Amino acid sequence: MRLFKRIIISFILVDNFLTNLPKRTLFKSRWVPEGKCKQCGTCCKEIYLMITPRQLSSKLFTNLAIKWISWIFDFILLRIDYDNYYLIFTCEHRQPDGKCGNYFWRPNICRNYPLVDYFDEPKVLPGCGFSARLR
Repeated sequence: MRLFKRIIISFILVDNFLTNLPKRTLFKSRWVPEGKCKQCGTCCKEIYLMITPRQLSSKLFTNLAIKWISWIFDFILLRIDYDNYYLIFTCEHRQPDGKCGNYFWRPNICRNYPLVDYFDEPKVLPGCGFSARLR
């Protein structure tokens, strides 16, 4: 089962690369991330994954999404934020010192942190080594 999971994650990582390559080269964001990861694990304590109101209103879809994310990425559901439409997870690979115990196979949300949106200023967690500046 572990091999099967690794194969799926490999396809997800290739998809992430191919999806983000044109965005990074053709459609540059107004913001440039700066700094580097302090490996403190703050971003692993609460992982916010956005879900649309329509998806959240479907109990079947929400349960399937939670089960898939929990299985493929080894995330543990902490709570659902119904007001702001987030599924909030933590990661079971976070070590006591804050470092990732599954660094090579980490999911896209971890690889792409901090997420630099095209329009909005990136949001970083307090104490994080990252920041952003305008181009």
